Amino acid sequence: MFKSFKIIAVIVASVLAIIVPTQQVSAASVGGKCARAGIMGGSATKPLICTKVGKKLKWRKAPALPAPTSPVSITATTVAAVAPTTTVATVATVPAATTSGASGLRTIGECPTARFPNLSGSVGAGSGYAKPSISVSCTDSVVTVSSNNMISYTFVAKTPHALAAQSYTWKIARNPAVAASPTSIGGTTPTMGTLGFTTTGLAIFGPTEGPYPAAAPYGDPNYNGLLDTCGGHAGPGDAFHNHVLYQIAACNLSSLAVLGYAIDGFPIYGPTACLNVACTSTGTVRSGYTKIGNPASNVWSAYSYTASSDALVLDACNGRNQPDGSYGYHAVTSFPYILGCLKGTATVQSGAAAAPMPAMTNNAGQSSDVRASSASTLLSNEGLSVYCVVNSLN
Repeated sequence: MFKSFKIIAVIVASVLAIIVPTQQVSAASVGGKCARAGIMGGSATKPLICTKVGKKLKWRKAPALPAPTSPVSITATTVAAVAPTTTVATVATVPAATTSGASGLRTIGECPTARFPNLSGSVGAGSGYAKPSISVSCTDSVVTVSSNNMISYTFVAKTPHALAAQSYTWKIARNPAVAASPTSIGGTTPTMGTLGFTTTGLAIFGPTEGPYPAAAPYGDPNYNGLLDTCGGHAGPGDAFHNHVLYQIAACNLSSLAVLGYAIDGFPIYGPTACLNVACTSTGTVRSGYTKIGNPASNVWSAYSYTASSDALVLDACNGRNQPDGSYGYHAVTSFPYILGCLKGTATVQSGAAAAPMPAMTNNAGQSSDVRASSASTLLSNEGLSVYCVVNSLN
């Protein structure tokens, strides 16, 4: 009988290891001590999560693991096989976004395939445009996201630039850590170029434009009316990017808790924040920045940050410590919109995703109606040149 019990115990342990491959599973009990915030314990039916309570780490109830769903291809494209030395196989398909996969805090160290919505049925940018194409894969330490950077909703020109597919590959840490000190993206010469990406596969920039026109350099594109209804526009090279994120159905972000990831690996949540690990209690977060000047130019000098003891006021990087002890940014509708600085250490990108934003062209390849429809607004707000040559993030 003892031998049979031992066999059953081994089988149960194996099942738990499959269900939670990167987390610690133990015979923990609610209220008991645990070693590190974010690790899992308990069982598959009664999961626990290690949570910081005051100055101590204790086991608390965690949301039950979601039931398996039939995988649905994230796009029509095929993900290339991963090198044999990779410790976790490339994920070619991911579950369609479900309530359990799309809501609540991300699990620390997760491979976030379920965070990327299935866009195969989206309208796309319109007739003649490529449909969104995204693939996600993971190793034990790195998450790799490849995208053609195409929007999943009808394209509306807000700049003199057209929209064209790109070839971007972003790599972020699967287990990001808060750095000793934040990395600034503002100041007199703010960081331009990619600072993150959405779970719909689009590049994320900071809250500023380039140094043109000379009378209004580094202005706020949102304040200056240069963004579409989803908070983005096409830039040099006909590459789309977001300066703001709106959690609305038209942008295919409404049902998602994680809207994107910064290049330091931390998730970007929407304005609704979880106040407990199970996310049964929520609140609406807000920026800690106050307008003190004119954001039409030099937007970073037009706002001042004030720290607050209010748990719903975001820090200077536009994020907060989550109830499970992890860190995450929040996209809001006021400055700095998505990121105020980088809380962790940015992964150095490569290829097209790391290239500096090119200089504004003469738009010779664009139709005259696009140039004409954009010209009056852009000339009044941004002058003859909207963009400039910029440096990539160090």
